[in-house]
Amino acid sequence: MSSTSSPSGPDDPRPSAAEAARALRDMDRHRDQVYDSATNSRWVSVLFGVVLGAGFAAPDFVGQEAAGWTSPAIAILTVGYVALLNTRSGSAMLGQPVRPRREDISAPFRRYALLTLLAVVLAGVALQLLQPDWHLDVPYWRTAVGVVGGGALAVFGPRWQRALLKVAVRGGNRTGSSTVDATR
Repeated sequence: MSSTSSPSGPDDPRPSAAEAARALRDMDRHRDQVYDSATNSRWVSVLFGVVLGAGFAAPDFVGQEAAGWTSPAIAILTVGYVALLNTRSGSAMLGQPVRPRREDISAPFRRYALLTLLAVVLAGVALQLLQPDWHLDVPYWRTAVGVVGGGALAVFGPRWQRALLKVAVRGGNRTGSSTVDATR
């Protein structure tokens, strides 16, 4: 009586269906681990959320003179953050030991990200120029904006960063070669 042999066996280098499915699951799990490693630690999002909330709320509690020092303070913190991310020890301290290779970030995503950043900067400049004509009689509106924005950043920051990373990397939902550099 002869037994039917499967296409994969000791003589056939092709994996069985179960082995292939397990390998694909492992690749998906490893890709998710890489995405998690390429995002900041939660404390970074919480810190920036608190700083953002405090920066918006300061003029409501300290007075209008606080508006003169909160923007430069947030700008200095942001520049320091970017400088730390571009060094090995700094990125490790921030909990982001890996990052996507620049060539693996899709061109459309890069274009949309730059246009979005430009729109936000232009909106901020326009708001600053139009602000003297506004007479907002809503008390503590800056505090409300700071609490909502800072709270959202603190709570959803890592999740947003992972989602953006999956969209930014070419073929982010596809298994295959790694798109993340392990070294800085």
